[in-house]
Amino acid sequence: MPPVTIPQARTRRLCSALLVCGLGSAGAHAAYYSSSTTSSSLSSFANGPNEQTRHGAATPGGSSAASAVLSSSGNRVIEGGTHSAARSEPGGVHVMADANVRLSNPDYNLNLVVAASSTAHASFSDALVIHAPGLAAGTTALLTYRISVSGDLGIQGNNSWNGGWNASSYWSFSSSLGSTSTFRSLLNDWAPGSDQRLLGDGRFGNLDITVPVILGTVLPFSLGGNASASVSLGSTPYEPSSGQIAAFSDLGNTIGWGGIVLLTTTEGAPINSYSAFGDSGFDYRQAYVSAVPEPAPAALFAGGLLALLALRRR
Repeated sequence: MPPVTIPQARTRRLCSALLVCGLGSAGAHAAYYSSSTTSSSLSSFANGPNEQTRHGAATPGGSSAASAVLSSSGNRVIEGGTHSAARSEPGGVHVMADANVRLSNPDYNLNLVVAASSTAHASFSDALVIHAPGLAAGTTALLTYRISVSGDLGIQGNNSWNGGWNASSYWSFSSSLGSTSTFRSLLNDWAPGSDQRLLGDGRFGNLDITVPVILGTVLPFSLGGNASASVSLGSTPYEPSSGQIAAFSDLGNTIGWGGIVLLTTTEGAPINSYSAFGDSGFDYRQAYVSAVPEPAPAALFAGGLLALLALRRR
C-alpha cells in the first residue's frame, strides 16, 4: 500500500478553522462535527489546538479542521491533522471525516505518540402524508422507498512499524418512516499484525426498503448519517520507528432519499396515482437532488489536507 503524503507543519500550534454555511429550508436539521489531534512525548504534550465540537440544530451544516505539532525539527517528526464536515437539507444528509498522522522517531530514549480523530453527524426529519384518490384515509398500503448512499471509506499508509499503531474509518446511516426503522453501518479497521478488514452490513449504492403505511395520516420520517476517522502512531524506547497513516470516511456525496419505488395495496395491487408531500415541501415521490454541487470523494479528502496546509501558512 503506498504511503500517504502528509504536509509538514512548522513547530507551533495551529489555529483551527471553522466555516459554517447556513442553508435555509424548512424541516428539522442537525449537524455535529468535531476534530481533535494530540501528540506527546515523555516530557511534553501538545493538544491541537483544542478539541472542537460544533452543534447546529438551527444551522444545517459546517466544517472544522484541527492539527497538532509536538516537534518537526531534524529527523524527529510528530504531527497530525483532521477535517470533518456535516450538512443536511430536506431529503439528504452529507457527512465526511478524515484524520492523518506522521511520526518519525530516530531516538532510543523517547516514548512518542500522535493521534488524530474526527467525527461528523447530520440528520433531517420531516412529516409526510400520502393521499391516493379513490382510497379512503386510514387504508393500509405497502410503500417501497429507496435510500441512495454514495461515498468512500478507506485507510492508507504503511504498516512497517516497530511501535503501536491503529486506524479505523466508519460510517452509518439510519432511516425511519412511520413505525419502521432501518440501520446500516460499515467499519474499516486496521491494527498491527492484520490486514484491513471491513465489518458490518453497510454498502454503497441503492437500498430499497418496504414498510407499511397508512394513507391520509401523518408519517414521521427521519434520515441521519455518521462518519468518523481515527488514527494513531506510537513508538517506545529502543525501537526507533517512522511511518504515516491516514483514514477517511466520506459521505459528502451523499446519503439521500432515492424516491418512492412502488406503492401497492396490501394485496399487491399497484397504486399509480398518489401524492406524498412533507411539511418541508419536499416531494417524496422524487429522488433527492443536492442543492449544493458535491465534489468527488477524492477531492474532499484532498481538500481536508489542503485546509491543514493553508492553516500552516498563516
